[in-house]
Amino acid sequence: MSYPSLDLQLDLLDKQLHDLSGHLVDGDAAGLQQASVQLQSLAVELMRLADAAGRDALGQHGRVNRLRSLSAQLGMARDNLARRAAYVEQALALVVPGTQNKGTYAGSARGYGSPIRQSGAFSVLAA
Repeated sequence: MSYPSLDLQLDLLDKQLHDLSGHLVDGDAAGLQQASVQLQSLAVELMRLADAAGRDALGQHGRVNRLRSLSAQLGMARDNLARRAAYVEQALALVVPGTQNKGTYAGSARGYGSPIRQSGAFSVLAA
């Protein structure tokens, strides 16, 4: 039994992932947002079709290899998106220095951190 809708859905998913990567390279934020929403809806539709056709239908006609390829491409797109986000954060920190994210130990003004708080009943020890 053939499931051409699964193959069509995989083709649409592949095309949309390619479009998303193009928007990411171009730095088009609005296009990137729209492409990612469409990619998500296509992925949900693929899962719906796979559930309706049965999970065994995904294993036929080399669909497993296509899914692995799409998964690898999606991972690369996610990594490139993280790189782009880090680049934008660094550029923003250069343009507007006040927006820099303070570290975990930002409250300490000393080189080795602030002194520890005392605990227990004694507030001061004298020898």
